Amino acid sequence: MIQEIYFLLLTAVLFAIGIYGIASRREGISIIISSEIIVNAAIINFVSAANFYSELNGISYALITLIMVVFEAVVFIALMVVFSRRTGSLSISKLGRYKG
Repeated sequence: MIQEIYFLLLTAVLFAIGIYGIASRREGISIIISSEIIVNAAIINFVSAANFYSELNGISYALITLIMVVFEAVVFIALMVVFSRRTGSLSISKLGRYKG
């Protein structure tokens, strides 16, 4: 059986990759992919903790989180489609002129 520390190392690496992707990218699709990597790291952490402690709470939290992330991604992609039709690009730097 795989030890818990390996799951924690995997989630830490995925989280760091996601944070780097959000900090270094300016396009909307790259940012959403990076945020998905961060959420997947959290889901792996939930499932590994549920497996380690023999509880189903972590798996149910992971399932709820996965459902919420799918809805969030759909809304964000819809907003990016509308934004790209208005500006002609997906660069987040052009959001500055749309202050409400």
